Amino acid sequence: MANINVATAVAKVLKEEGVEWYAGVHGGHLWHLMIEVAKKDIKMYHMRHEQSGVYCAEGWARTTGKPGVCFGTAGAGYGNMVPGIYQAYLSHSPVICLFGQHSTAEDGWGPFQEAYAEPVAAHFTKWTRRVIDPSMAAYFVQKAFRDAMTYPMGPVALEIPANIMGQIAGDENNLRGYMAPGRVAEPSQPAGDPQVVEKAVRMLINAKRPIIVAGDGIFWSKATAELKELVELLSIPVITRRMGRGAVPEDHPLSFGGGFRRPIQMQADVVAIFGLKMNMLEGFGLPPRFPAENVKYLQIAEDPEELTTRLPTEISISGSPRQVLRQMIICAKDMKAKPDRHEWLEFVAKEKEKDRAATQAVIDKVRDNTPIHPDFLAQEIVESLDKDATVILDSFSMSGFFTDKFKAVFAGQLLDAATWSGVGHSVGMSMGAQLGRPGKQVVALLGDGGIGIAGFDIETTARYNLPVCYIVFNNSGWMNPSTQQLIIPEVKDSWCMMPDIRYDKIFAEMGCYTEFVTEPQEIKPALRRAFNSGKTSVVNVIPDTCVVPPQQQGRIDYYRKLFGAC
Repeated sequence: MANINVATAVAKVLKEEGVEWYAGVHGGHLWHLMIEVAKKDIKMYHMRHEQSGVYCAEGWARTTGKPGVCFGTAGAGYGNMVPGIYQAYLSHSPVICLFGQHSTAEDGWGPFQEAYAEPVAAHFTKWTRRVIDPSMAAYFVQKAFRDAMTYPMGPVALEIPANIMGQIAGDENNLRGYMAPGRVAEPSQPAGDPQVVEKAVRMLINAKRPIIVAGDGIFWSKATAELKELVELLSIPVITRRMGRGAVPEDHPLSFGGGFRRPIQMQADVVAIFGLKMNMLEGFGLPPRFPAENVKYLQIAEDPEELTTRLPTEISISGSPRQVLRQMIICAKDMKAKPDRHEWLEFVAKEKEKDRAATQAVIDKVRDNTPIHPDFLAQEIVESLDKDATVILDSFSMSGFFTDKFKAVFAGQLLDAATWSGVGHSVGMSMGAQLGRPGKQVVALLGDGGIGIAGFDIETTARYNLPVCYIVFNNSGWMNPSTQQLIIPEVKDSWCMMPDIRYDKIFAEMGCYTEFVTEPQEIKPALRRAFNSGKTSVVNVIPDTCVVPPQQQGRIDYYRKLFGAC
């Protein structure tokens, strides 16, 4: 009988679950675990800040579809991880969080770094467990991996007190509740009710102006091929959102984008929504984003929370988007239906061309502007990217100029902060993305705010020789300084920073390849050199700070309405 302690049991399960690395910041409460994990040849990425460790794990999860693992010590360590964990929760990212903690014998005595994650983190994890029974440690780690990958995916946290780490967990091959790898089958994806699925297919076939709106559920259920097949089979225009963007490539004739979706959505007579939560980013599923009259809605989602009651829904199907789409394809083929969508597709194509022409006109007008116009900067970045590049949106201002110019060609290509909408996440996420897609271009678009919060973990990226390109939208302020005059002109204290900080010089000292860009014709050559450097790179761009981001007016109107202000 070979008894092992808790730290060894946790490390054993991590190895068996296929964990290649984990990321975070060390602390005394975790040293025992770190020793045992190292013995399993699991690599540690040691960060400058704990939140970047969580973001790194999430970047891996969102590029591979597999759980990422992060760690942090007691108290301040766990506390610093909260923003990253919350983002993972809101973006349905499977992340396993390991927390250290003080000894159970010191509860309530004021020990070093006293904190209790269980009552706090339960709000933004699928579950959080304080492991105080050594015999249950292996079971809870296995359960964490299973539950993190059960839809809706999300973070799971384990808090292990320092004195529990060294206690005997049991016989290595007969741990309580533990199952050896391969002993428990993976759960199947749920399908929809066949009769309801058939009714939904008939509704789509009979519609004159149908559209499909597809979101995160497409990515997490691995339904890319099925979505594209149904769209092409029934000639239905499709818009992909969030992690689903690119599931049907956004340059596909049947695909349409967010920048011009409103006239198309308002003309639709049937709207089928697959795996998309109707949150703020979707206008809560309310007018004017989604019509309420003269339209029929189908909703398909594996998570009941995504089947919103704010839409007048004709058919609601609880099931995995992948399985329901496969059912629909089989059903539609059996019906041998070939709907005539000529007029509808022509209308969508005209709206797409109008948007393309308008965007091009703006770019042509500002391409020689100095300071660099953000619209031109965004287009130059888009044209410099490889088809299989991964892009992480961070800078609030730059995101608005970039997102509709970029055409995603595969699901999970464009990563954001979901509705958490923090800044600085792209630094850690880009590391995880590069580890998940080694050798591919990974580009993080961040601003001064993100640099201030997480910038020093760019040194971590360089230390581990990860070829990530950080494009700094250096507008010298929190959001665009000009926006302050629109939102709160009465506030005379500025949210600006020191102008035109030379971030390129700062990060050159840390071993990064750097460029400083102030002229429009310098953008593409600088990016090309950065990509070709094979190193962590920082491209510091000084834009025109008088141009208000396109999404900002909507935010201004939203908050004025909330505040009841003029």
